[in-house]
Amino acid sequence: MKTKSIFLAFATLLALLATSCSKKTYYQVYQTKAVDTAVCSQVGNYLVHEESDCVVRYNFYAEEGDAGFWLTNKTDSIIYVDLGETFFVLNGNASDYFQARQWTTTRSSTVSSSKRETKGRGNRASSESASQTSTKASTFSERRVIAVPPQSTRYFSEFHINGSKTELCGGKDSPRKGRAEGTSFTIDNSPYCFGNFISYTVGCKGKKRNITDNFFISEIINVNAASMYETVRSKDACGREGDRIERLRFNTPDRFYLIYKK
Repeated sequence: MKTKSIFLAFATLLALLATSCSKKTYYQVYQTKAVDTAVCSQVGNYLVHEESDCVVRYNFYAEEGDAGFWLTNKTDSIIYVDLGETFFVLNGNASDYFQARQWTTTRSSTVSSSKRETKGRGNRASSESASQTSTKASTFSERRVIAVPPQSTRYFSEFHINGSKTELCGGKDSPRKGRAEGTSFTIDNSPYCFGNFISYTVGCKGKKRNITDNFFISEIINVNAASMYETVRSKDACGREGDRIERLRFNTPDRFYLIYKK
């Protein structure tokens, strides 16, 4: 009986140690702000920059932040986006959208053949079969210039905004449920300033045009995983309510998030 009690106490101790050593999940939510809100402002589910010939839309909300953009051609001509002169810029460091990559695909095919012969009066038969396999490789190069047809949209994506957790002064790394811990920033002390420089022409002989959109991180908060989800009613195309579903909070086009353990 004493041995059994010791065993139970030991098992309980191990369970407590395992629980204390297990890490919990937290989210770090980033709030962004356009440097020039008169040029790029929120419209519905996007941050929108509109020119006379095109519209550029952003929605950063994704893990690590989606820095890509949608470009809509408003004209009746083809717009050509030059990825060799289009950049994602983070804290002054520029990265090319054009990566000069190549992809190789292979395709194999097998051809089989058979032959049957009959010899002599005894009608003795023999057969032979053979197969031959050939492999064909095709190499594709990344295109530097991407065409956007008239009155249509293309999506350009290559980079994330930030992939590593930011240490906050005065903000707890493991906040309690229902309480976020964070810090606000101005453009002068923000840890991350980023944006896109987009180069394009309208028509193949058009004059080169540029779009520059710049943003900065205006707030970072740490959130308990239990506080990152909310339960809502789903709705169909006619607005009728359906089942209850869970969705992430802070879901706006000017935010993004990271997941970390503590």
